[in-house]
Amino acid sequence: MKSMRMAVLLMLAVTLALSGTVFAQESTTFDVIITKVRLAARYLQENGEAGLAAFNDPNGAWVWADTYIFVYDCDKMICVAHPVSKWIGADISTLTDIRGKGFPYDLCRVSTQPKGGFVEYWFADITDGEERRKVSYALDVPGQPYQVIAGIYEPILSIGDLNAMLGKTSVEANW
Repeated sequence: MKSMRMAVLLMLAVTLALSGTVFAQESTTFDVIITKVRLAARYLQENGEAGLAAFNDPNGAWVWADTYIFVYDCDKMICVAHPVSKWIGADISTLTDIRGKGFPYDLCRVSTQPKGGFVEYWFADITDGEERRKVSYALDVPGQPYQVIAGIYEPILSIGDLNAMLGKTSVEANW
């Protein structure tokens, strides 16, 4: 069973690796974000610390369309993996958005919910540097000290509407 899951994850990783970079212009959907965050959590659950390097490659499997997976260690309040190298090892305890919101704490808090959760904050869009509303989905990695996160710039949907989507995606995988 474990080898089957690894084969599926490996096929997904190869497919994703061929599909984009951090700076791509196409857009993703919330269903895709939820699915990929859950797959990333499963990947780290099985691979632990050795799996973190896969999230640091800006052309890798965990980067697609206009987003990417990044990984926090909320107990230590650091970013442990990110496709933009300046964030790897960064202290997130003092990180705030342009409105002064300490959003990493919110991401850490919602990640502990049974299916994870969404958080909104205002952040510079990597494609043009403009400050926009960003919503990110965060999920704890079972048995590991990590939280996996991905988000997109989205001006309309409420956090309540987004969290309602968590039970309706194609990958439930224990969530």
